[in-house]
Amino acid sequence: MKKRVKPVRVFFQKLPQLLLAGVIFSAIFAACVGVFAVISLLTGFNNVLVWGLGVIPATVFYAGLVVVIRKYAIENDFVPVVKTFFEAVRENWKVFLLHGVVTYLITACAFFAFMYYFIQAQTDFTFAYILSFYGLCTAALVIMMFYAPLMSATYILRWRDIYKNSLLLIFGKILRNLLTLLMVAAACVIALLVTVYAEGVWKIIVAVLIAAVYPMLLTYIIISMVSKGLMETVGDFVNPVPEEEPISVITDNTEDDYIFVNGKMIKNPNKKG
Repeated sequence: MKKRVKPVRVFFQKLPQLLLAGVIFSAIFAACVGVFAVISLLTGFNNVLVWGLGVIPATVFYAGLVVVIRKYAIENDFVPVVKTFFEAVRENWKVFLLHGVVTYLITACAFFAFMYYFIQAQTDFTFAYILSFYGLCTAALVIMMFYAPLMSATYILRWRDIYKNSLLLIFGKILRNLLTLLMVAAACVIALLVTVYAEGVWKIIVAVLIAAVYPMLLTYIIISMVSKGLMETVGDFVNPVPEEEPISVITDNTEDDYIFVNGKMIKNPNKKG
């Protein structure tokens, strides 16, 4: 068994390949959101929630980014990026389409709720408690979505089992989940501050770089952090236990229930009746 390379080292050693996977996804994501932005302008329903519908088809291609990063960061299997990316999309598009719908609903509901309760909290402090509670619920759902894409692209599970296990893992690995959430939030805050304080043409350059790199960076952080807990709970996908090959038995014994083969007592496959 070869020694695994830590995800941090892999990140810097294989950064060009990881960037390629990230740029492919980011370009597709931008195209999907752009299509819905055009639709919103043409139909007159020009708002961020219509633009956000592009997240749903874009999430189908997130399967490719998840699988490439999992193979590089966790399995140390340095596969061809483009081929692996689109094979993963082809194999997982149905469940990732569902993930896209769930992600959109979480985001849209959070957007409305935070705006409403924040405004109401300015006049009635009771709404601040409701806002805090809703924030905790949203954080839990975000953590759930740390696991669901990786789980569905790794194991053969039913959709309800994917979400059930993802919900259980929110609290089963709570310290690691909170640390992952904090790291993702810190990265997003840094990106926001850099974009806000950049001026002139640098604002455009920074925004483009963040849009191209951040999906890969955030996904890499998430997968690197949650994979261990996922493998402990659902099953190892780095060094899975090989299935035992069926034993071929040649015997004329058709009476005994069990026979010895290579020092093992096995059920007699030739017993009559």
